Amino acid sequence: MRALALALVLAGGAAPAAPRGAAPDAPDAPAPADRAGALYGRVVLDGSSRRLGVPAVTFDHWNHRAMYACRVCHVDAGFAMRAGETQISLNTNEDGSHCGACHDGKTLHDGKPVFPACSGWPLPDAGRGCVRCHTGPRAPPARGYEAFRRTMPLDEAESVDWEEAARRRLVRPQGSLDGRPPARASMRLDRDLEIVPAGSWMAKVTFSHRRHVAWNGCELCHPEIFPSTRRGTVKFAMADLAAGRYCGVCHGKVAFPLSSCARCHPGERRTLR
Repeated sequence: MRALALALVLAGGAAPAAPRGAAPDAPDAPAPADRAGALYGRVVLDGSSRRLGVPAVTFDHWNHRAMYACRVCHVDAGFAMRAGETQISLNTNEDGSHCGACHDGKTLHDGKPVFPACSGWPLPDAGRGCVRCHTGPRAPPARGYEAFRRTMPLDEAESVDWEEAARRRLVRPQGSLDGRPPARASMRLDRDLEIVPAGSWMAKVTFSHRRHVAWNGCELCHPEIFPSTRRGTVKFAMADLAAGRYCGVCHGKVAFPLSSCARCHPGERRTLR
């Protein structure tokens, strides 16, 4: 299947925003897709930045994903899963939501404070960190990607195999903002599920709740993406996934692309390293 074009996953506007209470504009289009490289998973946030004379924010998922599970940003920090729904702004960052949940000048990473978001508004002041995020939609990949990728296991589509990297403890993503394991009730459905494709030429899918919960928790998929957990209630086809629905909300945008067929339909899967 042709690789999907990169799409916005996080939502909303850029960090500098219109006055408090004003809704940011729709986000700008992202940079061209890079299905296995540093630009895969890139999000451009431009609700009002360029209109106010500041470059758009460019966010590359890979360098945050090595440190944090998906649920940290999409549950604890308040980022929606669909473009245009988060309404991130200068004000929300300063109030400790969205990027400001970590980028507050106080939260420590590797023993050093994380630089504060939006601290230089209204001027893009390099000394106060603005240009670290407001790089414009055509910014080159974040530094260090190639060196990072050389240390990671890759799948047959040459995408980073994050699950395998975590299993080998090459990455140890935090599951919550404060670094403590999130409080979570025991899963009611703690087992693998088999999904049998309509086409006889394709191997069945084995879906692991435990592997997904390790990164996402339950709340990222249920009830917004998969409204019901009753077997047979939700029916979908590859066309739905390619259109960004169901599994396609993540896969093809940030999680491994649909072109990595063997990751879901096991058969000839191989990890390059």
